[in-house]
Formats: sequence, C-alpha cells, structure tokens
Amino acid sequence: MKSIIVISYSHRNNSIMKISTFFSTFVLTSALSFSSFGQCGDPANVYAFSYNGSNYELIRENLTWQDASACAVSRGGYLVEIDDVAENTAIFDELMTNGGITVNNTVAPDGGGGSYVWLGGNDLATEGNWIWDGDNTGTTAQFWQGTSSGNPVGGLYNNWGNEPDDFGGQDGLGISLNGWPLGVAGEWNDVDDQNTLYFVVEYPSNAGTIELENQFEIYPNPFNDVIRIKSTDQLAEIVFRTSLGQEVKRIKLQSPNNIEINVADLEANLYFLELISTNGNSVVRKLVK
Repeated sequence: MKSIIVISYSHRNNSIMKISTFFSTFVLTSALSFSSFGQCGDPANVYAFSYNGSNYELIRENLTWQDASACAVSRGGYLVEIDDVAENTAIFDELMTNGGITVNNTVAPDGGGGSYVWLGGNDLATEGNWIWDGDNTGTTAQFWQGTSSGNPVGGLYNNWGNEPDDFGGQDGLGISLNGWPLGVAGEWNDVDDQNTLYFVVEYPSNAGTIELENQFEIYPNPFNDVIRIKSTDQLAEIVFRTSLGQEVKRIKLQSPNNIEINVADLEANLYFLELISTNGNSVVRKLVK
C-alpha cells in the first residue's frame, strides 16, 4: 500500500518540519482495530470546522482514548494537538457553540463527574511524561512533566486546571465542557483513558503542498456520477481511497489540466482523493458521494 507523505510544520516534532505517513501500515492496523464494531465516524455524528488554516472534526461517538486515536488515524488525521491559547479557545468555542454536543453523553466519572472531549495527549508510556501523541505512536513531543505541581516542557502550551493528579490511574487528556471541582470549562484534565468520550480529529496542514493546493479546483462536492478537476498544474494521476485507507480507484491521466472523471462505479461513501502532479508532489482532498 502506498504511503501519502505530508510535510507540515508542527509542535509534534519540536516545531521542526515533520513527515507524517498516512494510509500506511499504521492505518491498516488501525482499520483492523475497528473491525469488531464497524467504521468510525458516521456522517450524522461528525461536525467539521476550520481554524487558522487547519481542519478539524468533532466526532460525537463514545470511544476510549486509544480507539478514538485509531479512528482519527483511519480518517487521515490524529487526535487534536493544541499549540496555543488561541487554538484552544477556537476549538472550545466551536464545540460549545456549533458542535451539537449533549454534555451528559460524554462524561468521565473519574474527572469529577464532568463532561469532556478527548485531545491528543497522554502519559500512557511513562507516568507524568505527558506527550502530544494523537496518532498513538508514542514518538511525538513532550509538553508537560509531573503532576499539577510539575512543569511545561520545551515551551509548549498547556491549559491544565489544578491537574494532572493521576487519580486512580488517569492517562488520557480531555478538555472540559462544563467544569469540575478542580477546573473550569475549557481547561484540561487527566482522566482514565478507558472512559468512552467524544473526540476531536485534526488534519495536517499541508505546508509542503501549498503550491499545488492553490492550483486546482474539484467540483462538485458532494458528487454523484462525475467529478471535474480544473488544474493549472500538470497532474499525472489521481487515487481514490476510503476513510480506512483502502485504494478503490486509480486513474492515470491523459489530459492533465481539465479533467472529467466518471465515478458512477463508486459507492456512496467518504473518500480521500490524492492528486499527484507530474513532478511528484501530491495533495489530498476529502470528498463525499
């Protein structure tokens, strides 16, 4: 299975350019983890929004931290990793204003009985070593060391209440929707990673493909039997994949600029369309049929 390499600037590697591999062996592994209860992210339970050039989805489905991470990866993203107070505020405002959340449906009993949404942090590997690890690889940046009296690491942002405290063994990071005895709504708490909560998926900003991103248009979206692509770049081929990373259609292009594609054979579903230029650059767009 071919990997899609997306290059982006991110705190996920101490603000150095990071190469993230999606739709690879890890995606396949994540997809298999969902075989027992079907594909995650029913469209009726998904709210998509954008902030500062990044795209996010709130998934209103109750999953453990690990299963939520696997779901995020299977959709081409990772559990959200928050860089600063502006991003934290923007995400919290979207959740509360437009997310359609019933707070009683996403409760962590061990988190003071409050309501939470999973973020991409955990200290699963080493107690007190809090890392941004939204794809659950265990290889990304540490942002906090210790309990509530601990310290930030590497100058990275945090927004804890009077936490973390590892009460009863709490290894997953959640953002509070309605406060708890040791914090207020919008702050972070450590809760048991086996709680089943809603979660936010973040999609990588494609800093390495900005030029290609600005050189094409795909329409309509949602689509029925035909997709049209208008491009000022030279496209070599396009690839359709499901949200689980399965390739379902690959087309080598004869007319690389203005393209009309018959997709009547595709079933109604969510697809990721990879456009590959003649110079090897690629960009991915999400489409719905």
